[in-house]
Amino acid sequence: MKVYKNLDDIDFPFDTCVTIGNFDGVHKGHQTLINKTIKYSRENNLKSVVFTFSNHPVNYFKPGHVKNIISYKEKYEVIERMGVDIYISIPFDESMTQISAEDYVSKILVEKLHVKKIVIGHDFTFARQREGNPEVLKELAKKNNFDVEVVDPVIMEGRRISSTDIRRAITEGDVVEAEELLGRYFAVEGEVIKGRQIGRKLGFPTANIQYDNNMVIPQIGIYATFAVIDGEVYCGATSIGTNPTVNGKNLSIETYILDFDENIYGKDMRVEFIEKMRDEIKFDGVEGLKLQLEKDTKYVKENYFEILNKNNNISGDYKVVIENIRKQIESKK
Repeated sequence: MKVYKNLDDIDFPFDTCVTIGNFDGVHKGHQTLINKTIKYSRENNLKSVVFTFSNHPVNYFKPGHVKNIISYKEKYEVIERMGVDIYISIPFDESMTQISAEDYVSKILVEKLHVKKIVIGHDFTFARQREGNPEVLKELAKKNNFDVEVVDPVIMEGRRISSTDIRRAITEGDVVEAEELLGRYFAVEGEVIKGRQIGRKLGFPTANIQYDNNMVIPQIGIYATFAVIDGEVYCGATSIGTNPTVNGKNLSIETYILDFDENIYGKDMRVEFIEKMRDEIKFDGVEGLKLQLEKDTKYVKENYFEILNKNNNISGDYKVVIENIRKQIESKK
């Protein structure tokens, strides 16, 4: 997949089919747009293009207002695996707020991208003060000799799949719903750092990650998870909270990794959230906490350890392993 980060670098010598959007999360609705773009491109000898932004447009006007569902790196990787030819990810900046709908179409879509078809969602807006919408785009397309396909929202259980609903599910701790809407587990990544090492003293050493504050974080609680380190997948029990039993104050994300005893400080770890097991509890003492940690670990082991072991011999990267596991867990529901 060819990547462009600046519109000035683009002047394609070929024709394209383009889909445009922020694609935060690359959820099932976004995947529909992208797959339609890829399919049409292959059937009509065009290059497929995903045109997106490296920052959320809302955050240009209200910095930090919208938390990301997916990192820039993972967004790129997910779209690349789908089979897209060209990935354009530019900053949403002042120029995007000042360009007219007509110039957006003629100077970007036509002159630079050589668009022959554009695939958009029903609520697509563009150009200054959002003056561009599907109807405006259709009128401009007639003048510039390209087609427009407006895709209806993807409905699941009577509701439109949206990034807003996915953020809500995550912040409410419903990572099962988030997985259903995303089509994969929600995940958080970060470098493993030293914490207070309370877990080690209790016999449950945890890996504490330095997470990105720009990412949406699940509700405080204890979760069944998969931990990915150096491309290997492990079962884990992850705590998001302040550890009130031992007088903790700062929010942390720390994972007890089953059957694992290695020094991983300084390494990157990815935590994939399967389900929330319980809320965070303040116990009367560390013995009560230790007993609960034993129950949490037992739950993860009984429900996920065996299925992980059956899939760990699959060739390919960890995403293949986790996707196979996810589908097997889904089939048992």
